[in-house]
Amino acid sequence: MWYNIDKCIKSVMVTSQYLFPQQIAYDDIENFDDIQDSLVQWMYHYQKYNNNAKVSNKGGWQSASKEIFLDQGFKMFERPIIGTILDVSKAFKLTGSINIVQMWMNINTPHSYNITHRHPGSQLSGVLWVKQTAEMGRFVFDNIDNRNIVLGTNTDNDHLIEHKMCGEILPPYQDGTILLFPSEMSHRVEMNETNEDRLSISFNITVNSVSYTHLTLPTSDLV
Repeated sequence: MWYNIDKCIKSVMVTSQYLFPQQIAYDDIENFDDIQDSLVQWMYHYQKYNNNAKVSNKGGWQSASKEIFLDQGFKMFERPIIGTILDVSKAFKLTGSINIVQMWMNINTPHSYNITHRHPGSQLSGVLWVKQTAEMGRFVFDNIDNRNIVLGTNTDNDHLIEHKMCGEILPPYQDGTILLFPSEMSHRVEMNETNEDRLSISFNITVNSVSYTHLTLPTSDLV
């Protein structure tokens, strides 16, 4: 049965509050300019000899391997990248170890983009912006009503954005910024409107996990 909200019984002061705000954290890799060109070269070299995956990306190239940290070429970037990830993770008041269970490359060529998605199976997710500008495609958090989403799925929710069932938040970033966020947060990358490639590295993290042993690091230090 439907009831007209306007026909209220009396005027009252209703108590209202917002619950469960989401936390994100970010910081810049120190002296990123010193490694940026080499990192870009390694990514293109890796792309040349490895397969592409189709996940949230529409166009562009995403590494099929989600363990790029095992590649020998990653070793020269491990300390600045992993060290900054550890520094940023401290903002979440973590204890024990974090486990980087997946890490992959994204090369968004002109006119490519990433649909709205989440990262099920992990607790924190993150991204390192290697080469980007706003015109190459902004990274956007979508504040989608999760009651309309089946938990644990990787769903295209662009229709929710179209019908204004969500808001959007743009985190601050620049080349060399590492961002961490809860994996259940819906996000997307807008279309690359330039003639250049947009480069980033994404990763998923579990905390104090015993299920994976790929790259487990103590939060207190980089080993």
